[in-house]
Amino acid sequence: MGKIIASRLRDRMIVTEQGHQIGTLYDIVVDENSGKMTALIVEPANDTIKNILVTDKEGMCLVPFNAVHALKDFVVIDAKRLPRKTQKVGMFAKQE
Repeated sequence: MGKIIASRLRDRMIVTEQGHQIGTLYDIVVDENSGKMTALIVEPANDTIKNILVTDKEGMCLVPFNAVHALKDFVVIDAKRLPRKTQKVGMFAKQE
């Protein structure tokens, strides 16, 4: 796997495997001790996304790094791994 400079990731679109836009990458959370990326801080694409997914006090969505599938021109994530405020129906409904 090639290397990607973190500053080049900022403002990349975050989408699910199904092509639903989550938002744009704002920042990355790194564990101080291990140096591993633990989460993406994402500016939500709209209020619906903000109301469905877990957000920080500034209203940014928190996407665990284990949800990331690909880092290319945009970041592809697994919607099933996104932490939700509640189980909603629609594009992020819990699928059995």
